[in-house]
Parts: sequence; structure tokens; C-alpha cells
Amino acid sequence: MSKEMITEKLYINIERMTDELFGILKDARDSLTYENDGEHEFIMEQYSDDLLNERASDMAYEFNRDMGKYLNASDHKIYGNFNNTDYDYPAFRTGNVEYDFDMVNDMIARLNNQDMSEQSVKDRDFLVDWFFETFGTFGISYNFTNEISDTCYQYQQEKKDGSNNRNI
Repeated sequence: MSKEMITEKLYINIERMTDELFGILKDARDSLTYENDGEHEFIMEQYSDDLLNERASDMAYEFNRDMGKYLNASDHKIYGNFNNTDYDYPAFRTGNVEYDFDMVNDMIARLNNQDMSEQSVKDRDFLVDWFFETFGTFGISYNFTNEISDTCYQYQQEKKDGSNNRNI
């Protein structure tokens, strides 16, 4: 983990996001089937749990930075058929489906100030849940599965060509 990652502002619960992403990546890896065990061992070697955890951590910090940019944009809305923090955060806090810009702005100010109050901890957890409710997991697992498939295809081509140089 780089020093930059340790010192950046926390907008989401990094540990929880890493755990969620690790589970998604691991499920994507484990759901693939291969014709022979030798190939399967190669994939597991290249995409070990340690590597998946490292990748999940990197992704979590990337999502954290993106969340900071999103929350601090002058218009923090995602256009299209997406959830919206201006609407979802007050509903999360009060149970009322309404806009409450002051409540949202207070959350953003707490997170910008790195407040570690009980409410800020809940806010960071909310933003992890909000991310997955808004964007789902399909793109993450699909893209990762494609990456593994590409690696496997490259390996097969190298075996076919008689090359032992794996540049992965």
C-alpha cells in the first residue's frame, strides 16, 4: 500500500469496500471453468487470493478518490437511470424520500474534515452500499473474468507457439 493511499481522505469505508471487491473478484475467478487442470493451476497461480486482495485494495482506494471527486463536484449527480446521493442520503438518515441538501452538505463537510464520529462511520458505510446499489457488480466481475480469459488465451497461444515467455 503506497503512502499516498494511507494519507488520502476517506470518503468510503476502505476496509469494507476491499472485502466486498475481494469477494466479487474471487467469485469471478472461481466461476470460470477450464478444460484441463494444468491450465486451472496456471490461472490460480496468476490470480492468487493475495493478488486479488491487493487488486481489491487498489480498486477500493480508486473508488474512494472517485467518491471524493463526485461528492465535491458542484453538481454531484449522475445523469441517467442512477441513484442520487441528494435523494438517497436523506432517505437513508430519516426514512423520508425527499431532498435535503443541508443534510447532504453536512455529510460531505464531515467527510472532507475527516470526522471519525459514529455518524461519519455510518456515512462511509452508506457510501459503500450506495456504490453497489447504484452500479451493481456486473461490470467488475465481467471485466475481471474477461481479463482472466485473455490471460488464459495468451497462455494457450504461447504453449501452441512453443514459447515459455509469459508477460503478464
